[in-house]
Parts: sequence; C-alpha cells; structure tokens
Amino acid sequence: MLKVKITKISLFQKILPYCSGSLAVGDLSKDRTKSFDTFTSSVVVIDTDKGVSGVGESCPWVQDNLNELEVYNNLASCLLGEDPLKIKQIIKNMDMAVQGHTFAKSALDMACWDIKGKNSRVPLYELLGGKLTNGAPLYRCVMEQEHDKIKIEMERYRASGYKYFKLRVGIEPNKDIDLIKFAVNLAQPGEVVYADANCRWTLSEALKVVKEIEGLGIMIEQPCLSYEDCMNVRKNTDLLIKLDELVTDLTIAEKIVQDRAADVVCIKMSRVGGLSKAIEIRDFFVSKGIKVVTECMMGGEIVSAAVSHFSASTPPELLFNTGDLHAYVTASTGTINPPTSNGKIYCNLAPGLGVEPDLVSLGTPIAVFKNYNN
Repeated sequence: MLKVKITKISLFQKILPYCSGSLAVGDLSKDRTKSFDTFTSSVVVIDTDKGVSGVGESCPWVQDNLNELEVYNNLASCLLGEDPLKIKQIIKNMDMAVQGHTFAKSALDMACWDIKGKNSRVPLYELLGGKLTNGAPLYRCVMEQEHDKIKIEMERYRASGYKYFKLRVGIEPNKDIDLIKFAVNLAQPGEVVYADANCRWTLSEALKVVKEIEGLGIMIEQPCLSYEDCMNVRKNTDLLIKLDELVTDLTIAEKIVQDRAADVVCIKMSRVGGLSKAIEIRDFFVSKGIKVVTECMMGGEIVSAAVSHFSASTPPELLFNTGDLHAYVTASTGTINPPTSNGKIYCNLAPGLGVEPDLVSLGTPIAVFKNYNN
C-alpha cells in the first residue's frame, strides 16, 4: 500500500452560541457556577497527497494555557509529511512535541481517523470494533433550579424521547437535596434521573447529601474534586457513583477499576487526548464490566459524528448513554449532522465520520500549515 502523506492542515475557529441563552456549569468559585453564552470550537481539516482529506473538531469549556495557534503550529510541524493512517505514530509524535493540550490533539486525531475511514471506504465504527449499538441512548441536562421549571424541562425532553435526565446540583446542599427528591418523583417508568455535582461539593457536603437521599436509588456524578474525597463518598453510601472529570487517562482508569471507585464512568474524547485514547480507555472499562458514557466536551456536528461512532462501537449492555452535542448550539461546524430520533443518536453510513466541514459557516481558516517540501 502506498504511503499517504499529510500535506496541509487548515485551522478554523467557530463561535457556537448556546441554544438556550446561557449554560451554567460547575465551577469552584464562591458562586460554584459559571455561565457560558457561547463556546469556541476549533475545526481542523487535514489534506493529503492522495486527495483524501479528514476533518476533526474540539470545543473546550476553557482555552488551553498556551496560545492555541502556537500549540497547533507545534503539532502541525510534527505531523506534516507523516502518514495519517499510522495513527499510533501520529499520537506518539504529538505527545513528544507538546505536553498536555488534549483538546488540540483530539481534533487532529479525529481528522486522521476520518481519513482512515475514507481510505478504507467504511464508516468509522467499522474500524473501532464494528456496530454493536444501533442507536445510542441520549441524556439531557436539566439545568433549572426551580420545581416548576424542572418539571417543564423534563416534560419537554420526554416528549422528544429522552429517558435519561441529568440534574444540575452542587450549589447548596439543602437545596440540592430538595431538587433531587423532587426530580426523582417526576421520573416515569423506564426513565433515569441522576445528579451531577460537577466536583462542587466539599466532602462534608457530599456526605450530608447522600445520607439524606440514600433510599432514592439515584446515581451521583462526580461529587467532589479529588479522587480521595470521591472514594470517601463511595465508601459511605450505597448509591451508584459516576466519575467524569477524574477520567483523564488509562492510568487513572486502572486505579478506578482497582479501587472499585465507580459504577459508571464518562469518557470525553477531548479530555483524554482524542478518539484513539478514548477507545483504549473505553475498551479497558468494558473489559472489566464497567458501564461507560461515550462523549466529548462540547461542539458541533463534527464532534457529534465522532461521538456517534464512538458510541455505536460500544457494547449496548455497557453503554450507559451519550450526548448529541450539536443539539446544544445554534451554529454549524459540519454537514450532515448524525441523525437523532426518539432519544437516540445514529451514525451516518458514509465512509469515515460521515460528515464534512461546513466551509460556508466556518469561513476563512485562521491558520494554514503546509509542507513546502512536497
């Protein structure tokens, strides 16, 4: 097989407005919450000397600590001229060139997988283990903090087929207890309500909450910031525990399994450094019988397409749920978006990711990196 070479990497940035005005997420400040009206998504297009191109996207909640252009410039310098089909080497090159910056690496890794799928003329899930789940269950975040609004929000999502509702908590323990009890009572047969503290409870607060809701059978997501505090909560409750922010690499995954620290884990591609590392972590958890959430941070149609393949290649009995991230924003990064129906997300069947960059929406790239030696 002839070697494929990367000849050009184009970097776009797109502002993605949140669909409901403002999204409040967990924060360790005094207010314990931070609001986002928009998100900045980075989209890369990798061109090759064989005429096959690939697209990737990454949308962090916050910017990395180095200038993003500098990071992509350093990563591009180690990828130009390389074979995108040899993804393990691509990952090694990126990790040697730049420490951290998992968001930028994730977009580039995703684009290489897109090229590999197109080159093999198969949908990406075929390269990730095959389609094991045909229609991955989706969850919806219930962001409201008042009873009437929570009820309205859950009813709206229920009407669209969603059966998983993630309640935002972690602001004030007594109010959290009240909201959890109220939301659980709204759940209908077959529905799952769970509470995400986003690391915001102190250990004493977390222990107070789980004691008060012990009999509800609800799952608590990421109660505290540190692994040690989450383990302490785990040892003091019979409630199910889900870990999210702590799932950053294979080493911590091995520790979670060894310590029996969670019943469910969330694997976000951009947090761990890309689809390649996410698949490795996913496969490890699945081999140990741990249920997984297969998703990413935020983004448009390109990220959602990758999520759809990530989820489809996961055994259904160990796939807890996933997210249709493009449904949370009102601007486009790609076309065609992966289809969703009755609370589930499906894969486009075209080769690779099954989505192409929406160049009209993306506009002019903010940087183009070329291999001038070819």
